[in-house]
Amino acid sequence: MTEKEVAETGEKSSDAKKRTKKRTERGGERLRKELEKYKTELEEGHDKYLRLAADFDNYKKRTVREFSDLIQSANEELILQLIPVLDNFERALDAAKSSDDFDSFHKGVEMIHQQLKDVLERQGVKEIEALGEPFDPHKHEAVMMVEKDKSPSEIVVEEMERGYMLNDRVLRPSKVAVNK
Repeated sequence: MTEKEVAETGEKSSDAKKRTKKRTERGGERLRKELEKYKTELEEGHDKYLRLAADFDNYKKRTVREFSDLIQSANEELILQLIPVLDNFERALDAAKSSDDFDSFHKGVEMIHQQLKDVLERQGVKEIEALGEPFDPHKHEAVMMVEKDKSPSEIVVEEMERGYMLNDRVLRPSKVAVNK
């Protein structure tokens, strides 16, 4: 190779290096811009995530508070309905102290009993029908088995303690005696 060829090759090599360097710089700049763009998007996504997490946490706290308020107001409504029943019991007890008229006292207690049942019914409480009904383990608790000739088997023949339901859910099953 001649000196001229070597010089030309050196120039070409130098030009190629310059072009490669420029392309690398342009490519590097493009990559930096892309990196900045993705970094910005990531930061925005992270900020959205943090705001969403805070909003969800606030939602949970608000829901718990509202549920607690709902229960408290429901209890308040029930208590306001029960206070007149209590007042009537107090009047009946005071009347019993000053009078020997048992029939009037008995009638007054029956009225208070009905008033209490009415309050419970307005709240969705219903008595479970048991006597004469087929035994249902979901509604009845058999405390004894008896033999009565006139009744078919598996029929409730005696109710020791009345059961109650609240909106189709058993609060307390009836305690019953079942015919064998």
